[in-house]
Amino acid sequence: MPDNSTPTPPSDEQLVERAQQGCAKSFEELVRRYQVPLVHFLRQRGPDDEAEDVAQEAFIRAYENLASYRPRWRFSTWLFTIARRLSVSRRRRARPMADAAALESLASAAPDPADAAAENESRRRLWDVAADVLGEEQVTALWLYYVEEMPVRQIARVLGRFTPAVKTMLHRARKKLLARLEGLGLHGPSGDDAGREPSRRCPATTELNHG
Repeated sequence: MPDNSTPTPPSDEQLVERAQQGCAKSFEELVRRYQVPLVHFLRQRGPDDEAEDVAQEAFIRAYENLASYRPRWRFSTWLFTIARRLSVSRRRRARPMADAAALESLASAAPDPADAAAENESRRRLWDVAADVLGEEQVTALWLYYVEEMPVRQIARVLGRFTPAVKTMLHRARKKLLARLEGLGLHGPSGDDAGREPSRRCPATTELNHG
């Protein structure tokens, strides 16, 4: 009797191993899997028009350095680490802090729940607020945890920090962001204790996600 079950797709690490052996199609599949999430991630680090260029450069760097990849790292962690370093190198000057009036304008109108486009705009505004009131590392940690659903220990590798420090960073970032959002009339769930693994629930609102 023929087996009609769908074959299990290869893991990222299996694709990397094949790519290391010269299989170009395996690396192309990795690009296909991570191109969109990587661009979304980079759009939180800098101008939208640079995100695709930095993502492309990150893939090129990853391909050129495949021989140095080790399976003890998740491929996603390794790739996001490369992308973050490239993004930081492009952002030598700190992003200027927005004044109170500019922050107020980010949440000036409540979105219509029935309007998907308005909801997506609201999410974008919330991440804009996060970028204005938090440091680059804090925004990166929040994005990787709540959007990419990356474990804390993997985020620690991306940031080059110890796991307990990242847990504390997430707790403090959520607390600071909540205070700002409450000041703008937006409310979310309360923060977690710094010593615990934070809830996967959004730090400020269930809409704090990419579109």
